[in-house]
Amino acid sequence: MQPIRIVSTQQKNLLQVRFWPTDICNFNCSYCFPGSHDNKYRYPKDFDLIVEKFRNTFNQYLLKGKTKFHLTISGGGEPTLWPRLEDFCKQIKESHNVYITLVSNGSRTLTWWKNNYQHFDDVVVSFHVAESKIDHHCDVADFLYEKKLKVTSLILMDCAKWNECTSAVDKMMLSKFPWTIQTKEIVDAPGHDIDSYDDQQKQYLKKNIKRIPDSDRILENLDDHKLHQSVAIFPDNSAESCRAHTLIINEWNNFQGWRCNLGNESIVITVDGQVLGSCGVEFSNDGTAICPRSICSCQPDTHISKFS
Repeated sequence: MQPIRIVSTQQKNLLQVRFWPTDICNFNCSYCFPGSHDNKYRYPKDFDLIVEKFRNTFNQYLLKGKTKFHLTISGGGEPTLWPRLEDFCKQIKESHNVYITLVSNGSRTLTWWKNNYQHFDDVVVSFHVAESKIDHHCDVADFLYEKKLKVTSLILMDCAKWNECTSAVDKMMLSKFPWTIQTKEIVDAPGHDIDSYDDQQKQYLKKNIKRIPDSDRILENLDDHKLHQSVAIFPDNSAESCRAHTLIINEWNNFQGWRCNLGNESIVITVDGQVLGSCGVEFSNDGTAICPRSICSCQPDTHISKFS
């Protein structure tokens, strides 16, 4: 049975914002989505203008009752390669109540992380088995955890290199500190969809959180836990609490034609200053849009409130 409505548990006064500052990447993953790291725009051309755009956008949402902003800096490119990343984070935090999550492949040197960790509240270190170095990955995650940041290792589970991926998970379980270990299926890349995985692999992926941090860290981040969570409502009026992963693995993520509340819950600001829904879709004055996509597979998008 498919759901007929998704209700986000995100706080009403919080807005999620995503920013992709560069399309340059030092990895070349086979499953990265087309156009994500073409080296076309490289970096924002006018740094002051993009900072001002963020401030103006935040001010507009303050008038709508949004008092907290959760900014995720990520992209098909590697954001830590942007030379102005540290300056950007400092200036954005100076003017508004902004919580910054950095999504990085973790490839920068440990020295770089020691010099820059203080600009971030949360770091998601993605692991790509054909490109990442497992020892360095663990060293970076251990360092960030020790510095009291929220840390998640996100392992992209390539079905073509399955055994190598699970071996990486096993090695991470032996790390010095208990940062979160999470697996992620690859379902929206050329040659990759949910049916690329066999039944045994799908079973492994159903429990995507392989390790949780210490209890005190969990309590410190309860609000963030709700950020990527929603309730799925079904035709018989039953309901199920869901993480984004639940919707994807059960194939409950075809929202084409649904009305989505993305402009009121989760937006993206592009390098040229456009404000769009988090999946790149334009929204109307009321903040909603009709979903044009057959598959919704990105975590910030799946949990947004929507209905058929």
